[in-house]
Amino acid sequence: MTKKQIILNKERIANTINRIAFSIIEDYHEEKSITLIGFDKNGYIIAKKIKKITESNNISTIIHRIKKDKKNHFTITPQLSSDNLKNVFLVDDVLKSGRTIIYGIKEILKNDIINLKTIILVNRNHNRFPIGVDYVGLNLSTTLKDHITVIMEEGEEIAYLT
Repeated sequence: MTKKQIILNKERIANTINRIAFSIIEDYHEEKSITLIGFDKNGYIIAKKIKKITESNNISTIIHRIKKDKKNHFTITPQLSSDNLKNVFLVDDVLKSGRTIIYGIKEILKNDIINLKTIILVNRNHNRFPIGVDYVGLNLSTTLKDHITVIMEEGEEIAYLT
């Protein structure tokens, strides 16, 4: 059996998301609105938590979900509107190779966005693609054999290394 090493418990995940949200608020305090696009499923849950904080601090926040199908096609729901493309944030739980983020960015760039930033809960630092992370919760150097699992479900929020 593979041993699980907890890297973020529920409290640390909440604190990390708060820190990211308040960094965004500090950086975008003069903006009226931002757009969060979260990868299904965990990235979207993280985006919803960030939205709750940014909106309580007077930044209107529009949220979208980006899904990948079995053929690696990405769709954003609801569709992006030209009204909310000034400050766009792409949100995911773990940055592994960077492939998913690249494909997500490719889908977003089909629109005429002005500013795009990335938010990652756990960055493994094993990018195979030139991805920079603008807001990161935890940078964790791992081996290529290591796997990070993030669970963001009602009553259970945890990130662990196997």
